[in-house]
Formats: sequence, C-alpha cells, structure tokens
Amino acid sequence: MFQPGEVIDDRYDVLGPLGQGGMAHVFRAHDRRLERTVALKVLRPHLTETDAERFRREIRALARFNHPGIVAIYDLGQGEHVYFAMELVEGGPITDLGPYDGDTEAVESLLAAAITVADALDYVHRLGMVHRDLTPRNILLTRGGHPKVMDFGLVRLTESSRELTRTGFTLGTPQYMAPEQATGGAPIGSAVDLYAFGAVLYRTLTGRAPFDADNDQAVLYQHVYGNPTPVTELAPLVPIALGELVDGLLAKRPEDRPASAAAIAARLRALRTVHQARAPESPRAGPGLRGTYPGGPATTRPLQLRWQRHLDEGPQWPAGLGAAAGWIAVGQRSDQLAILHPSDGSVSARFALSDEVVTAPLFAHERLVVATRDGVVTALAWPQGRPVWTRDDVDAVGLARLGGDLVVTCRDGRVERWDEQARPRWRFDAGRALATAACLHRGHAFVFDDDGWLHAVDLQRGVRRFKVEVGPSVAPPVAVDGVLLLTARRGELHAFDIASHDVRWSYDLEGEVWAPPAASGGQVYVASWGERLHALTLKSGDDAWNADLPAPVTAPPVVAAGVVYVATEGGEVLAFDATSGRPAGQHQVSHAPIQAGPLPIGDALVVAALDGVVHCLF
Repeated sequence: MFQPGEVIDDRYDVLGPLGQGGMAHVFRAHDRRLERTVALKVLRPHLTETDAERFRREIRALARFNHPGIVAIYDLGQGEHVYFAMELVEGGPITDLGPYDGDTEAVESLLAAAITVADALDYVHRLGMVHRDLTPRNILLTRGGHPKVMDFGLVRLTESSRELTRTGFTLGTPQYMAPEQATGGAPIGSAVDLYAFGAVLYRTLTGRAPFDADNDQAVLYQHVYGNPTPVTELAPLVPIALGELVDGLLAKRPEDRPASAAAIAARLRALRTVHQARAPESPRAGPGLRGTYPGGPATTRPLQLRWQRHLDEGPQWPAGLGAAAGWIAVGQRSDQLAILHPSDGSVSARFALSDEVVTAPLFAHERLVVATRDGVVTALAWPQGRPVWTRDDVDAVGLARLGGDLVVTCRDGRVERWDEQARPRWRFDAGRALATAACLHRGHAFVFDDDGWLHAVDLQRGVRRFKVEVGPSVAPPVAVDGVLLLTARRGELHAFDIASHDVRWSYDLEGEVWAPPAASGGQVYVASWGERLHALTLKSGDDAWNADLPAPVTAPPVVAAGVVYVATEGGEVLAFDATSGRPAGQHQVSHAPIQAGPLPIGDALVVAALDGVVHCLF
C-alpha cells in the first residue's frame, strides 16, 4: 500500500510495514511535527461500508481511552487516506512472558502484566464497552515489558443492540472466543472478555491454547462443549490458586466466571503478594536457580546490622540458607537444622539430622526437606520438626521442587521424580555419577554428571532429551528464557541455547568456579576463585561491568531490589548496583569463610558464615 520513503499528509514518513489485517495496513512511521516514531493504521481502499464503520468504531473507541494499559491514539486522518496514528508498541505478545517457570523475576513480570491487562479491561468495561477480540496479538509488550491492549476493531457498546457479523461467522478469534460468542445465542457482555483473558493467560502459563483443532469450526465446538486440561496438569509449577483462577475464567456459563475484571485484578494482586512472601522458600528463588529474589534491603545506604546470632556451626558448601513460612532455616555442619526468628535471630528450634546438611532447606506443603552428606533425604513436619518420611536408599546430591513433587539427583546416576510421599513417579539413569542438583526449565531437568556431561531429562516421562559435554562442574545450571548458563569448574561460563543446542557465547573467568551465577534484568553475575565479580550481558556475553573482590568466592551471588550481593571466603558481604556496578556497601560478617549464598527475606539480607555467625542486615 505504502512503500518506505513515502509521506502521508506531509507529516508521516513511512519507515516500513508492521503488519496487516482484513481491513487495514499498519506501518511504522516518523511523525515530522512531534519528532517521534508512531504506528499508522491505514484503512484499505475499496472496503465495504460495514468494514469502514468497524474502522471508525475502533478510532472512536480508542479516542475515549486514557489508561496506561491501553495503546494511546495520537492523531486521526480522514483525507485521501483514512488512518489513525497511535503509540508504537515494539515488543512481542504477552505470551512471550511464559510459559510459567516459577522463577521470581519471570513470575513478577508475568503477574504484573496480567494485573495491568485486568485493570485495562475493568476500565473498558466501566465505560460500557466490550473488546470482543482479546488475543495475544492484541496484547503487546513495550520494550520494558509493559502490556498494551490494542485492536479495538470489534469493540461494541454493551447498551447497543447492533451486531456486526459476517456471513456464516461470528466476529472474533476462535482460539480465544467465549462459548456464548461462538454460538451467537446469547447477548455479548463483558464476560466474553474475561473468558478470552483466561484463554490468553492459559496459553501464557502453559504454552498451549485451551483448545486446538484442524479448523476454526472444530475449535469453536470445543469451546462450547469441550473441557480444557486443567492448567496445573500441563504446567505443574503454576501455583494451584493461579491455575484455579484461569480455569475459572474458562467456565462455559458467563455467570460461573469471576464477577468482573476488577475482581480478577484483585485476585492477581493477592497471588503476587503471596508469591513475593514465599519466594525465599525455594532455593535460589525458583526452579531455574537464577538467584533473584523479590525482597531484600530496599535502600541505597550502606548495610546496617539488625541482629546477629552465634550458632555452634554454620552452613558449609554446597549447603545454604532457606526459609519456611517467613522463618530462617540454617543447615549446619553439626548435623542439625537451626530455625531462627526473623525479627531478632533467636533460635526457635533445632532439628537433628543424620549428617551435615548439603542442600539449602526446601519448604513445601508445610514440610522442610533436606539432604545430608550421607545421601539421606528427610522431610520434617513444620513447625514441629517431626520426620514425616526419610529416604536413606538414594544417596542424594541435590533436590529441586516441581509443584508438589521433588526432583532428586543421586550420586549413582539416578534422577527421580517423587510425589509428596517420596514415591517415585519415574526414574532416569544417566549412566554416570551425578554432581549437582537439577535446574528445572521448559519441561526439562538439567543436571551435570561427574565427567562434565550435561543431561536434559523430560520432566513428564523421565527420558533423556539430549546430553552435551561441557566439562566437570560443581555448580548446577542456571536457566533464563530458554538459555542455560553452564559453568565449568576450571573457570569457563557458557550460554547454551536449549532449542538449537548451540553455545551462544563463552567467557573465561580466569579462576575456578564453585557457585552458579545469578541472572536478572538481562545480565549475568558470576564470581570465581579469581577474586573478581563479572557482570555480563545475557544476550552476547559482553562485559557490562566488573569489580575486584577482597577474597575468593565459593558462595553464589544473589540479586535483590536491584542490588547484587556477593559473600566471600574472607567473611565479607559486598553489595553492588546491579546495573552500573557502583559499590553499594560492604559488611564484615566473620573472619571465617562464607560458603552459603546470602538470603534476601522481607526487607533484610541474612548471611551465615562457616563458624556459625549469622548476621541480619538491612
């Protein structure tokens, strides 16, 4: 329709096409008057008056909206070409935020986007309007990940009785169409948008649409008569409450869905609050082991001591700190688990174990689960500490949580998925002794063996998907958006693309690596025995910044509230601004080594040294 270089109305320089639909082309253009890049939606010539009316309806609808979750309209042209200029949204669809992987940063982005969309729908519905075609392509993300609802070509006033139809077809997108919209047998109200939003969230969380078939009519039939697989069956990492919310949005009858978009936004906010509070209960804040937490000190001033506690022993590598219902769990060398009160560090309980703790305590279903150096896995009832079950026949080296299940890696080469009673759902034999806990991502468990091979195991069936040789590693993989960050103990970091099985980049750390990196905001943070902290860009592996450290590092770094925390073998914890690398504080916890990563919990940072000194910083 237009070629790059053409000018519309002496104002808009066409830069190139963005897309096209049945009645309009969309172009990227430069606004000469306001010196900004916009999207131009231009009506196709020679369309019917009905289609032209739909286009004008979209313009009128958009012009009424003023909401941060809805694309903004800037200008209307009705000369030779009928068009409107609108905000240019350059990110992908909201489904790019999924599928749900349980890691803190990804979950925060997904829930924040869902809340914004729910708020936008509430705003539209309060104006007496219904979108009627809510799909992933109509909820696009800005470069900062903020969603914008757009494409209001099918919007209608709820008080109007007018129907816009095509012969033999009801307007909308079949994969996201409510049953009453598909049949055309009931008045169209705001509940159709809630159903569509549920279908969008379903696809975002699981990676699949609720229904799929060879043709549109078959898809519509399933929306009317079929039942989608519950969210948590397809994506076991999704919290039950979130899965139930989405399943409820897909109810067949409008009256069985949540009452309003405002009610959905409120429930999503409550789920987000729960997630933030419970994130420290997962080792490294999620199954991908990214080391990113939602809490931690939120101030830029130097760290200050809130309280300190002296235990008889502290955690030794590779063990760590954990949380249980807001309490702090310290796995000690002295064959026990100490439970500390977060307000003052007082010891609430000590739970005896068979040997030294070698994993970060994991809290699930009101149970604390730990593995000890003798390979025994024990589940302790919370808060009594009574053993619920013990498995002394597995020689475990690592634990990971998969919904209500556990993924256990064993010294003899087995990877097992257990149910809540420690009964195996499947077993996989790597054929070699395993060296690390599993990282869970995109439906796989990733684990290193002693010879340096990385094994990818299907989480549903327990079969090998692939293996690749990296080099001996003592740190588990870290997963971010389809990329594995793999460390070789000799001092290399590799970014490995899961889909293509290719190495994107490699980096020489010039020192042995004992701990996994942290990943947040498109950057990777890794420290080595070479007394240096490196911040690298996830996309290319280029240096973002680096900082000298006063001692070697064994403990994994963590990221919280925009700050990177690193604990050293010299007993210090150092803080750096995650973006710039600017030093943000340094605190001496002990003169003994710190071998467990700091634990951000609430508004504080808990650090435990090898000699049992525990500091709570804020």
